[in-house]
Amino acid sequence: MRLLDADFADSLAAARDGGIAPVYFLHVVGRNRDTGAAAPLGVWSGDEDITINVQTPEGGLTSRTYFGGCNLAMDGLPYVADLTDESVTLSMSQIADPVQQMIRGYDARLAYAEIHATTWDGGRFSSTPSLEWIGIVDDAMIDTPSVGGDGSVSLTIRSEIMTQLTQINPAKSSHQHQKRRNAVDKFSEYSGIVKDWNPDWYKE
Repeated sequence: MRLLDADFADSLAAARDGGIAPVYFLHVVGRNRDTGAAAPLGVWSGDEDITINVQTPEGGLTSRTYFGGCNLAMDGLPYVADLTDESVTLSMSQIADPVQQMIRGYDARLAYAEIHATTWDGGRFSSTPSLEWIGIVDDAMIDTPSVGGDGSVSLTIRSEIMTQLTQINPAKSSHQHQKRRNAVDKFSEYSGIVKDWNPDWYKE
């Protein structure tokens, strides 16, 4: 069960009568291509650059700068009560400088990402942006348009927890693998030939 900020929850509850204007914030921690150091960068769905407090995964607040004018948009966040491996896709302007830096300047492959959200209410935010999604950048699609067209960048962000849960362990239960874990472990010493045995257990 998620406990939303009271003001945020009220704005969502009132959406049926007064409509809703969602606001999204994307924070990506890529890598500097030259040094390998962490390179955080944030964009949001507004037009101006902004410095604002947002929720952290630990439950506190942290101040971050988010760049505007990037046409950040998202269809919605999937909320499920099972272990479905869901993903979120966000679109951004291809020509915005912060987006160029995030995708081309930094290495965003498997970058850590957070998505925060709130709503507009009378020209102000209804609440402190709440943490809605934690994941890793699974895919980045750059749509280069023809002359006179509109290009975009799409980021697909998968849940980091579900990504780890669905990983396949390549380790095999072989004698060589057991020896790598413990040099004196001989539990699987004959596993390579035992699998081909077909004994008649009822005979001596």
